[in-house]
Amino acid sequence: MVKGFDELKHKSMILLLLAVIIVAATLRAPLTVIGPIISEIGDALSLNNTMLGGLTTIPLIMFGIVSPFVAKVSGKIGMSMTLFTGMLLLFAGLLIRIMPDITWLITGTVLVGAGIAIGNVILPSFVKWRFPAHIGLMTGVFAATMNLTAGIGGGLSVPLARFHDYGYQFALGFWIILSVAGILVWLPQLKYNPKLEVAHSGRKIYQSRLAIAIALMMGFQSMNFYSTVTWFPEILMHYGVSQETSGYMLMLNQFAQLPMTFLMPVIAMKMNNQRPLIITFTLLFLSGFTALQFNNIVLISIGMILTGLAGGAAFSLCMLFFSLRARTNEDAIKLSGFSQSVGYFVAAIGPVLMGYLNDITGTYTTSFMMFYIIAICMFIFGMIASKNEYV
Repeated sequence: MVKGFDELKHKSMILLLLAVIIVAATLRAPLTVIGPIISEIGDALSLNNTMLGGLTTIPLIMFGIVSPFVAKVSGKIGMSMTLFTGMLLLFAGLLIRIMPDITWLITGTVLVGAGIAIGNVILPSFVKWRFPAHIGLMTGVFAATMNLTAGIGGGLSVPLARFHDYGYQFALGFWIILSVAGILVWLPQLKYNPKLEVAHSGRKIYQSRLAIAIALMMGFQSMNFYSTVTWFPEILMHYGVSQETSGYMLMLNQFAQLPMTFLMPVIAMKMNNQRPLIITFTLLFLSGFTALQFNNIVLISIGMILTGLAGGAAFSLCMLFFSLRARTNEDAIKLSGFSQSVGYFVAAIGPVLMGYLNDITGTYTTSFMMFYIIAICMFIFGMIASKNEYV
């Protein structure tokens, strides 16, 4: 009987791990697919660069709007049910945005953003709850999965769009399959559905200097990520790289994030403060951006790898700080919601501003300089967020 119970528990944990991985896989690819085919979308729907930048900015605005309410919803309907609702919204959005009309594209993008926002907030808190002894390891697992599928999304974007000349709609719609898989694997988790009560303390989360620093670090990290996946392929094509190769370069950038994404939380958990890690990823960013300035495919490849390593480190540290800087699961979900709300509103500025700068200057040089500024801002707020304290 004991053996049977152990086997059941083992199968249950495997199913749980699979659910976390597949859900994490749905949280980035629907967005990174846009960058390499952004010009095709623009040509098909007659959109300028500023409007195309909005296709990435809309989900970020939705992240900012939805994130603060996730904790309250989770307290009422349960953590697992809240995430399941997010997956349904994501599925609906992916289905709607393949319609060949700008209104449907925007509507679908809004729903995609709302669904992903819920997953972004819940998943770190869910991992803290279900894997309390392995927070660093599991944070690395789901963060690495997000970046892996982000890379696949960017790399497959152009080949999918060219498959039998189906166009950009097929590339966007392909990820419906993964969304359906996420819904199915999450169904068994609905029986584990805690309703976490978010404590109402005298001090609000926004009154914490540490929470603000984490939120702003999250914001500039996200601004870098979404500006990268939106405009790096176009910038590379401006340098003479082909469209398909630009997509593969974006995939290289995302794949380069994997080792840092997986290892960084494990290493960070063993440190009293994470400032050496902040310094490390800042230097990698600055070196990588500099390498991209040269019109040489080898240096461009090196630059994509270096900025990928840096991006993976920055992202996974942000995810870890949501758990590491909170004493309880309730505090973790509050910190996650606050940080992602503020952070994504900050991040939303990046893709549109870069598109606007491209439109008014006719060159990508000015907008590219923004990447250096973003890296310095990440460094400043990351140094504060690394202090060994609780919010």
